[in-house]
Amino acid sequence: MTHREHFFAVLEGKKPEAMPFFPDITDWYTSQRTPLGEEKIFGAAEFIPDKDPYHKPPGTMPARYRDFTLFDFYRKFDWGFPVHISNWFDIEYSGGVEKLTERVGLERIVRLVTPKGVLRHVDWLAADGTWAPHEHYIKELKDLDLMRIVVENTRFIPRYDRVTAIMAEMGEQGMGDIVIFRSPFGKLVHQYMGFDQVIYALFDDPDCIHDFMKLQEKKDMELVHLAAKAPERLIIISDHADENLISPKQYEDYCIPFYQKACAVLHEAGKFVSTHLDGNFKGFFPILQKTGFDLLDGCTPAPMFNYELEDLARAMPEAMKAFCGVPSSLFCQKLPVEKILTFGDRIRRAFKGRGILNVGDILPPDGDIEQIIALGKHVRGHSAA
Repeated sequence: MTHREHFFAVLEGKKPEAMPFFPDITDWYTSQRTPLGEEKIFGAAEFIPDKDPYHKPPGTMPARYRDFTLFDFYRKFDWGFPVHISNWFDIEYSGGVEKLTERVGLERIVRLVTPKGVLRHVDWLAADGTWAPHEHYIKELKDLDLMRIVVENTRFIPRYDRVTAIMAEMGEQGMGDIVIFRSPFGKLVHQYMGFDQVIYALFDDPDCIHDFMKLQEKKDMELVHLAAKAPERLIIISDHADENLISPKQYEDYCIPFYQKACAVLHEAGKFVSTHLDGNFKGFFPILQKTGFDLLDGCTPAPMFNYELEDLARAMPEAMKAFCGVPSSLFCQKLPVEKILTFGDRIRRAFKGRGILNVGDILPPDGDIEQIIALGKHVRGHSAA
């Protein structure tokens, strides 16, 4: 059975002989190739073609892997290759709306220009080469009127050719998921307003927030219908929900209704649907069965976050699967490798054929790649449950 077949066998409810191993080492890899303080041009689980010149600078890559591409690690050590396909569509604007982006020093400034005003978002470049939000588009609640103009004049252009190109290069070594960026509520919290403004607005003018989410949902469902036609079998809705940012009550009231509508469309098209939960979400356990998701992606148990992996396995509906990882912090402590392997065995036993093993959630820049190699070899030698 190929890695791809192995992955989808789990989603189809079949019991594989061994637990699939799909570690995301992209952040570790790009950190070795990118000098400290420079922008990383590839994100977590983003596909980097073998022919890309990005692989050439030696950086801090260990000598024995100096000539490896990212994909070479998966070929050499026989791992499944997980890829997020986020560039599967383009965006066009009409009605006088325009998006302008510029970089000024360590700032990246994005302006959304409308006939009635301009919205401004600012990110700061962190030392690790990633961008961190510093200023959100919505400064006052009335700015949502401008964002409405942007949403109404947004058009999605599918680029399925990019999906098929990535799938062709990965072959049977990997799987890609089609990325849908956040629910309407998630967009308000993470992209448009920020957590504190959303909370205040829900008390000050809930009708305004609810009306905007209806508009955003209508637009987002257009993207969902396009994703249903994509050539890959797995779709991911990435709210990166954490109960410290989106409470269980908010998750149930504002996120799950959108998930249910999206999952209904995607399941009708024969797709599997996952969601990224790489933080504290023990409070979501009682409502997981309402989401409609087939797969929980990025699950990272204690000691990094607020649940034990066995508790998650018990809380999941029988048909739900989990992409669960050995916490990435354990790979940064120079622990005896036996502790890593023992944790992997805990995951294998807890999910009893309903899990896919990875690193929770990604291998950090200072993670031990040799321990990843050892874990992959270990899991292949043991049954899935």
